[in-house]
Amino acid sequence: MNMRKINKAIKNYLFSLPYRVKLILVFSLLILLTASILGSITYYQFAKSSQNKTEEYQIQLANQINQHLNRYLKEMQIISLSPFYDQEVLDILKSHQTPSDRTSFPPAAERVPMWRYISSLIHMRNEIRGIHIMANDGTIFSNLDSNTVLLKVFETDNDWIKEIKQADGKWVLLPLHKPNYYLNKDTSVFSVARLIRDPSSHESLGIIKIDLKQELINEIVSNSNAKSDIFILDKNNQFIYPNKEDKLIESSFLTELKNIKVNNYTNIPINGTEYMMVYHQSSYSGVKTIMLTPRSSVFSEVNHLRQVIILVVIGGILISFLLGFWLSKPLVGSIHTLRKAMGKVEKGNFAQRVTINSNDEIGELGKGFNHMINEIDRLVSEVYKTSLREKEAEIRALQSQMNPHFLYNTLESINMLAITKGNLEVSDMVSSLGKLMRYTIDNSSKIITLDDELSFIRSYVAIQKVRMGENLQYSEDIDPILNKVLLPKLVLQPFVENAIVHGNFQQGGHIFIKAYRERQFLKITISDNGKGITELELTKLKKLIENQHTIASDKHNGIALSNVHERLQLLYGKQFGILIDGSKLHGFSVTLTMPIQRMGEEVRERNISG
Repeated sequence: MNMRKINKAIKNYLFSLPYRVKLILVFSLLILLTASILGSITYYQFAKSSQNKTEEYQIQLANQINQHLNRYLKEMQIISLSPFYDQEVLDILKSHQTPSDRTSFPPAAERVPMWRYISSLIHMRNEIRGIHIMANDGTIFSNLDSNTVLLKVFETDNDWIKEIKQADGKWVLLPLHKPNYYLNKDTSVFSVARLIRDPSSHESLGIIKIDLKQELINEIVSNSNAKSDIFILDKNNQFIYPNKEDKLIESSFLTELKNIKVNNYTNIPINGTEYMMVYHQSSYSGVKTIMLTPRSSVFSEVNHLRQVIILVVIGGILISFLLGFWLSKPLVGSIHTLRKAMGKVEKGNFAQRVTINSNDEIGELGKGFNHMINEIDRLVSEVYKTSLREKEAEIRALQSQMNPHFLYNTLESINMLAITKGNLEVSDMVSSLGKLMRYTIDNSSKIITLDDELSFIRSYVAIQKVRMGENLQYSEDIDPILNKVLLPKLVLQPFVENAIVHGNFQQGGHIFIKAYRERQFLKITISDNGKGITELELTKLKKLIENQHTIASDKHNGIALSNVHERLQLLYGKQFGILIDGSKLHGFSVTLTMPIQRMGEEVRERNISG
């Protein structure tokens, strides 16, 4: 209750403010509302567009990084197949099958050809840290010298060797690890490795391992010009790039990657910062590329736009105050002048005039006020003259009623003369014509029964048959209980006339009227078997009827169709009216729908033309 009182008090206060203050407030609110709506829409669309473009770009970038890496990994796994096709390499490995605890190194006769062979594989590939072929006895053949790698290792049960053996000859991608054969124990590499088997006996002869530098991925990532943190993992979520010490994402998050779909975009919080993450997994190598971009950097331009919009809104409000103050002064002055003049007119001073020099709406209002005062005297005399003209019109109406009686008497005389002369056809035609004239001219009732309307149609057809002979056939199918149903006068004749005029009945034609009840509706169908109408013309007629345009078509009278449709809708409602149908060479039909009303029920005739 208190809120209602407060709202009412605020409303009364606003309405009681001076017009000038109201004008300034309206200007301010309009600018504030318009700028807020436009600014919000612009900000939302720009933010959405920026996010979509960034997402699309990063998905493509992640895919591109994976494609480059896969292409290189394919080359490495092809290199790992090379020992299978060199018999000298296989023979050397066969001589090192038995593990030994002695520190015995291979002779130069073995080391030199193996070094040459491995060096040929690594030629011009600076991104390869080293290629190592490890025999089953722990002997290592490498392109690197003894100051870099050991020539023999005794720990052959570490994790990466087990993974290579479990692959059973398939190529394996090893994540970042520190091999035990490097003298520098801090050396980290990721590798492509494979178990070497004897092609004939399939006996395991050793392992080929290609160690790759992270500079390879650095080069791929740097070429992408990405402004994001990029992480590359193997299929087991082990880091390939960068080193684990440089990682941004926690190991707990890596376990959730199994539920992330390929090419997926999402927002994730990391250490209290919102990131936009793009994730892509290679179907070839299982390598996963993760790109993390701070949302603050993605929406930096959007935030700048928001600040600009806020400044524009504030500036617009200040401008509205200045414009309202400047424009309202002459405007309010003109309104005060017009208000004083109207007060004098209220007291009976019709000689009052106002002088407003502006050409705006207030100036037009002043001119309209002066014109209104001038028109008052003219309207008084005009009303008097109109009254005289109405009386003259009544007299002419009385005179016009005399003319039909003269015509009826004349037609009756012609009828009697035709009967006297034995010309019964002329008598029938004159009699039918008299009925038509009485029915048409009689203004006493605009709502008649179906039986009366059909009687008029029969008289009309009888006259047409005198002219057309047997080329015109007419029949009816009327439910007798519908004979006393009421309908507007002269709603069927226009369609019968259309059928005769446009049906092309030179070879014989038939007009058929059917009246039936469908639920609470009266349905009347007027159909003919004339030359019909094309699909294009039918569509055009339907559109004219729906839009109630009185434009005549070439085939059927659009004026009659539209007028009857409009009459039925005005009288009964929009759900009633006419429906047309027809086709080329298969005739034309019109169906009228109206409510069933009988004598004694309330029927209100509206002012319907046509």
